[in-house]
Amino acid sequence: MVFQQGVPLHIWGWADPGEPIDVSLASASKHAVTAPDHRWSVILPALPAGGPFTLTVRGKSTMHFKDVAIGEVWVASGQSNMTYALSGASTGAEAVTTAADPYLRFFTVPKRIAVTPQTDTLPASWEVSSPDTAKEFSAVAYFFARELRRRLGVPVGIILSAWPGTAGEEWTDPASLRTDPVLQPIVARWNSASTSDKTFAAKPRHFSLEFDDFQLIPANPDSPPSVLSNFDDGSAHVSTGGAWAYSWSGASAATFELASPGRDAKGFAARISGEQTGSDDSRWFVNLHADGSPADLSSYSGVRFWARGEGSFVFQTIQPTITDWDNYGTKLTPVSSDWTEINIAFKDLKQQGWGVVHDLTLNQITGFSFSALTDLQDPPRPPSGLYDGMITPLVNYPIRGAIWYQGESNTGRAFQYRSLLPAMIHGWRSAWKETDMPFLIVQLPNQGHSPDFAPSWWAELREAQLLTQKSVPDTGLAVTIDVGEAGNLHPPRKEEIGQRLALWALGTTYAQKLVYSGPLYANMRLEGNRIRINFTHAGTGLASRGEPPIGFTIAGDDRKFHYATAEIEGDSILVSSPDVPAPVAVRYAWADSPDCNLYNREGLPASPFRTDTWPAATYSER
Repeated sequence: MVFQQGVPLHIWGWADPGEPIDVSLASASKHAVTAPDHRWSVILPALPAGGPFTLTVRGKSTMHFKDVAIGEVWVASGQSNMTYALSGASTGAEAVTTAADPYLRFFTVPKRIAVTPQTDTLPASWEVSSPDTAKEFSAVAYFFARELRRRLGVPVGIILSAWPGTAGEEWTDPASLRTDPVLQPIVARWNSASTSDKTFAAKPRHFSLEFDDFQLIPANPDSPPSVLSNFDDGSAHVSTGGAWAYSWSGASAATFELASPGRDAKGFAARISGEQTGSDDSRWFVNLHADGSPADLSSYSGVRFWARGEGSFVFQTIQPTITDWDNYGTKLTPVSSDWTEINIAFKDLKQQGWGVVHDLTLNQITGFSFSALTDLQDPPRPPSGLYDGMITPLVNYPIRGAIWYQGESNTGRAFQYRSLLPAMIHGWRSAWKETDMPFLIVQLPNQGHSPDFAPSWWAELREAQLLTQKSVPDTGLAVTIDVGEAGNLHPPRKEEIGQRLALWALGTTYAQKLVYSGPLYANMRLEGNRIRINFTHAGTGLASRGEPPIGFTIAGDDRKFHYATAEIEGDSILVSSPDVPAPVAVRYAWADSPDCNLYNREGLPASPFRTDTWPAATYSER
């Protein structure tokens, strides 16, 4: 593990009431007596960076935690772009091969929803960076940590507590959501949820699904169907050479078994059953070939099978060209208690729409998967559910700061995010009892296809992140408007993001003399028929890449924007348009995926901004 250097170290645990506990680390030791609630804790004095040490805890038994390092510890949190694996990053292949570093370490918090504060994570452990461990770890967090290791020369530990597809309110403490009038509608929506949905958030729910007699349906209607698997021989093999399997790591309280009898009261059927929580991902899948290689299904029009049970499922094809989980699939399909024939036509399958758009390549399919769900199908998660389940267990562990990559799930309520993100930061700082804890934000990259001059939720969410950096002390902003892809919610260029986060940390938290931010809008001044835009963090000067500055628009009192000409003058830009003789407002990079090219000479991009405060498109979406 890695402990934070330079601060008192909190060591805690559980034992029998009254049990004496002795804790030692390096040259420090402390004694405690376990309280009636089975808890004990000690505070050890601060230590400088170093190691390896052994942490020893002695009670009725003795535990030795070896290879303990003292250095810098950061929490990395957010949604899918924070969990995006290093192996999938554009520079990930090379990074993985050089990832062996005994003093770069990771801890991944298991997914958990809770409606009351938890004192411990689900079972997990620290891992030392290696090609095997790093390839599955967060790419953004890895590149951030690697840069700190290079620049600081001390051990670095990253605690990853993130979950794809989650909204900011799930990571926010309950008190902040209840007391802020802007955020109270979030709680009200949850309070109006069904009793079943709210119960599911607090305790597991049983499900049981059975499947039998899988067939591939030929595209030629005169040809008979091909048997894929019927389990009658008591095995999970399929006719193409592969086999059915189950992902127990995502749903430990559920099982896959062959149950007798199957359909028509003979043979076997595949049964997936057990308990599922909102944190679980119960996934049953088949590899068409034993080695996982693709099969050619282009001569087939679909799949037929029979199902029964209690619950629902999503069927998906698996093709190698799709790496962002947005596979072609069905909608949620409920299952009845009687055997029901289900026909799935490949032509009817669709991507969910949040990933990269791909063609369905039936000549390159590695298998199929079933996401098994309870009869509640896909219920909402409670606000604060991930704060209570995945943040509160960490708050006694001293850290230096946090990096945050989230917002995609809140774009439709971007104006509300202006209040939500500062509230979340305040709640985390209060929980860690660190009012100035550094909190570094990844501003959302370019993504989407908003028309010219149309309202943009993504632009408004970026503005909420920029305003948070300006209004909340000790926060940072890694601008990424140049590393995304219009059609890709999960852009692979993660190295620049991690490096820009690290630059902000190095330039502020660690007080190194370097340019750590791109240009940020400061103020405007009207100069005749032009508007002068002034910036902070201009570095050694403003610069545009490839051509004169683009991405600027300008408007008069009629609030109609026009493309503008922009000229760099020192640390400011003069913006004008012959179509707007009396300008009052300027916007830069104000679109989902804007064409823009303003940087400082150090190569860091300018943040999108607007000078006006005209009503936002998301103002009423709370």
